[in-house]
Amino acid sequence: MPKRPFTVLLDLNVRTSCDVPLHRQLYLGIRGLILDGRLKPGARLPSTRSLAADLGLARTTLLNAFEQLVFEGYLEGKVGSGTKVSTHIPGDVRHLAASTQFIRLPKSRHKPRVAQRAPRYSLNTTLPAAPIRPLRPGLPDIESLPFELWSRLTTRHWRQAASEFTHHGDSLGFLPLRKAICEYVSKLRAVRCEPDEVLITSGAQQALYLCATTLLDVGERVWMEDPGYPRARAAFSSAKLKIVPIPVDAEGLQVSVGVKQHSAPQMIYVTPSFQCPLGVMMSLQRRFELLRVASVKNAWILEDDYFSEYRYGTNPVASLQSLDRNERVIYIGNFSKSIVPFLRIGFLIVPPSIVNVIRMARSTVSRQPPGVDQAALADFIGEGHLERHIRVVDAFGKPSNQVHTYTGGRRFEHSISILSNRIY
Repeated sequence: MPKRPFTVLLDLNVRTSCDVPLHRQLYLGIRGLILDGRLKPGARLPSTRSLAADLGLARTTLLNAFEQLVFEGYLEGKVGSGTKVSTHIPGDVRHLAASTQFIRLPKSRHKPRVAQRAPRYSLNTTLPAAPIRPLRPGLPDIESLPFELWSRLTTRHWRQAASEFTHHGDSLGFLPLRKAICEYVSKLRAVRCEPDEVLITSGAQQALYLCATTLLDVGERVWMEDPGYPRARAAFSSAKLKIVPIPVDAEGLQVSVGVKQHSAPQMIYVTPSFQCPLGVMMSLQRRFELLRVASVKNAWILEDDYFSEYRYGTNPVASLQSLDRNERVIYIGNFSKSIVPFLRIGFLIVPPSIVNVIRMARSTVSRQPPGVDQAALADFIGEGHLERHIRVVDAFGKPSNQVHTYTGGRRFEHSISILSNRIY
């Protein structure tokens, strides 16, 4: 008798001794089975009750994992008809990353795109600073910020600064911080990386401009979400790139519109986990389409993981980078919105083929952020403070979200539709 399709679920390795929550391990395992083709589109899954019994897990654990997979588009579920693998997933997805485990990929047949020009840095595009006021989007609750803890951590490293930071150090950034970032984004965002592919920057803005001036030449095309992040537009404009606005709907960037109406891009900038400013999440089908376009056109994708930590009412979604098997995605992150606004430390996770190019370009225009701040941040992440802090901020943010959603609905009634209730 042939095996039923869901028998592969019984081989999932879920460990109670692991520091990754059980529902997260289960989510990653089922996601991997879907992406490597062992669970086909349309395949029906057993009930959460029977699968929980077979795996020896609580049914709540199964429900949490299934809920996240349905939310991200990997599974489809209807009351009375059970759960099945989404039919929107391409039948042949073996070229995609199946798990968070890092796998060294063969070299791409494409030569890495690097700008032939020397970087031309311009300060002709500036944006006014937004005033600080209650309920301002993008600003965490001041009372929740960990000032006292941050002060203790920096003091700890100032005491040993003479021995730790009297030299310039690795041009990629403080190694313990790069290791901590790798572990953190792998666990929470399913990002695949190693410390030698992480470059510490002075915030996301430097990361954007560095990529724009290092990887593209003057006049080359960058697709950008419309509406989109103003400071990304400023970085691309200052680098003298041709900005091509692509409309956004409830599923994110409309890839098909870009393909039909515009010339092929050399770079695509997206905020797939929390689109700025609309707050929508890019659907799984759109992510596949975007990766396909980047692979065929030999274009870079800049994934700005803006505010991905905060998902009021839902769990964090896996990154676009985790689906990339052709080394097209450059992952951008920063900590100014997740810890304290004045902490201008960000990071780039780049494919191995361009690590040295990015490293040399950054060294030409600036040094890395202060060593004490990097060391304090490494401790803040490694000792678990960041994850605890995010839970606190998430709780503080709920009333703000409710106020924005309620007042927006009251004021505009039927004139608008609320695509996302994530405001902070």
